[in-house]
Amino acid sequence: MEKITAILFVSFLLLLGVILYRLLLRKLSKGRIKKENYCTLYSLDKNPASGEVAFYFVNPHKITIEFSIWEGEIKILELRNEEFSEGGHIIHFDTKNLKNGDYLFGLVTNEQKTIKRFQINNE
Repeated sequence: MEKITAILFVSFLLLLGVILYRLLLRKLSKGRIKKENYCTLYSLDKNPASGEVAFYFVNPHKITIEFSIWEGEIKILELRNEEFSEGGHIIHFDTKNLKNGDYLFGLVTNEQKTIKRFQINNE
C-alpha cells in the first residue's frame, strides 16, 4: 500500500510540475511579437548582384507595403508603394540603374521595417 501511495504522490507532483511549467510559459509569452503577423523578406540568391535581380517577400495578409532601396540611411529609390495581397511576391529590378557599391533593400509597413544588405557589381 505504501508503494502505491508513493507512486500516486510522485505522479501528482509530476502533473503539478507540468501544469506550473505551462502556466509559466504562457505568462512569459505575453507581449511577445507574433512573427506570423509580419512580412518575411528574403535575401538575394546571388550577392554581389548584377543585371536583373528578384526581390522576394511574403506577407500574411493584405497590406500596403513600400519597397525601397537605400544607400546607407538615404532612400534612393522607391520601387513600389501599393497594397499587396496575402502571399508571396517578387519585385524585379535592374541593378544597372545604380552604380557598383553597397546598398540596402527592404519593405516598410505601418507596423514594421525590414531591411537586408546587398552589393551591386556590374562589370
